Amino acid sequence: MSSTTRAFLLAAGLGTRLRPLTDWTPKCLLTVAGRPLLAWWLDHLRAAGVESALVNTHAHAGQVREFLRHHPSPIRLQEAWEPKLLGSAGAIAAHPELADGADDLILINADNFSSIDLRQLLAFHRSHSDPVTMALFRTPMPRACGIATLDEVGRVVRFVEKPQNPESDLANAGIYVVRASAYREIAAMAAFDLGHDVLPRFVGRMRGWETKIYHRDVGTPDALVSARRDAAAGLTIAGRVVQPTQRPAVFLDRDGTLIEEVPYLCDPRQVRLLPGAAQAVRRLRQAGYATVVVTNQSGVGRGYFTDEEVRLCNEEMRRQLEAEGAYLDGVYSCPVAPVGKDRSVVEHPDRKPGPGMLLRAAADLELDLSRSWMVGDLISDVLAGSNAGCRGSILLTSEPTRVSGGSGEPTTARQFPYLCAPDLKTAARQILRSSQPSRVSGGRDRREQRVLTRI
Repeated sequence: MSSTTRAFLLAAGLGTRLRPLTDWTPKCLLTVAGRPLLAWWLDHLRAAGVESALVNTHAHAGQVREFLRHHPSPIRLQEAWEPKLLGSAGAIAAHPELADGADDLILINADNFSSIDLRQLLAFHRSHSDPVTMALFRTPMPRACGIATLDEVGRVVRFVEKPQNPESDLANAGIYVVRASAYREIAAMAAFDLGHDVLPRFVGRMRGWETKIYHRDVGTPDALVSARRDAAAGLTIAGRVVQPTQRPAVFLDRDGTLIEEVPYLCDPRQVRLLPGAAQAVRRLRQAGYATVVVTNQSGVGRGYFTDEEVRLCNEEMRRQLEAEGAYLDGVYSCPVAPVGKDRSVVEHPDRKPGPGMLLRAAADLELDLSRSWMVGDLISDVLAGSNAGCRGSILLTSEPTRVSGGSGEPTTARQFPYLCAPDLKTAARQILRSSQPSRVSGGRDRREQRVLTRI
């Protein structure tokens, strides 16, 4: 008789050490080799024959929900939204029913990148009688991890979270298999954190499974860069060699493109989306484009307002977009004030028409600039796209023959190709007609999107 195995992907973390990336993208959707971490874990579960999984959400829950709806995994997915972050053990306490009808449950911290074979982990777990199995790996930094000490049969006889004087270098990988009875026991503890509050209580009745896998906690910018570099070197994940990919993006100016133009905007109460802007962002993301705002904010450099006021205006823009089901993958801002009046001259690498913000976003988000677009309402915007090596740029203007360089004087058309459109909605249609990139997650046509259950 076959065993029934379910999974709980713990994906609700804030990712504070990864800011500013996680200010706009949930940690579990940061990409390695061009695919979100959550997509890699769904591959692992599929390879192990798991048919259903629960995914908890908190920060940027709408983006995770959108991903789960479109991801083509055969696994039945449920979302568990947490208005208040419950912690790894608290999430289990909130869902004791996940064990009903299951023999074993796999618990996974979804912010790791790993080459683990869950089939081997399950086989080991079923070979012994203890209720919990914890995957372990050798770490060069034992003081930063949960550290286990094993006896001669592999039973955990000591477990300490981030010990000052570690007894070994066997680190908790954040991946567990538990019998249904142990899952219910954990739920009944009503604890907050698995490492601090729960695992020490299973010492003496928990096995450690040491494996020479590639495993990295993608918890810092340096760790994310390392994971991407290592993946590109030819790791095998879920039975296939990793083939790094990059997704295209549409870079968007902010003022006059996404939101109404207000001179030196610094009051969130004045932020208003332009008609059709949210729909355009939604359509571009559904087609597989990342959507990234790159905005010159010289008012900071001039002393008119602060970076914090820029952030608050961006937050209000985000709130209005998300209210219409539209999400941004990132926002990049340059506070440098110009020196001259000609906005077609690069005075600073980050200030448009300089390409700096676009290049930084491409590195942060694994973007393919050669398939990307820039959209804005000034010649400096389209020049930034050209200078970054984008496939194309679109100037938002009602008078294509009269293009302002920013000084109020008309500027002759530059010697580079760009398109014109009256608004972002029209520009999005032009981009979508020109190319149809496949989704980074291998997503579905909108007509085929999954029905996602929320509990």
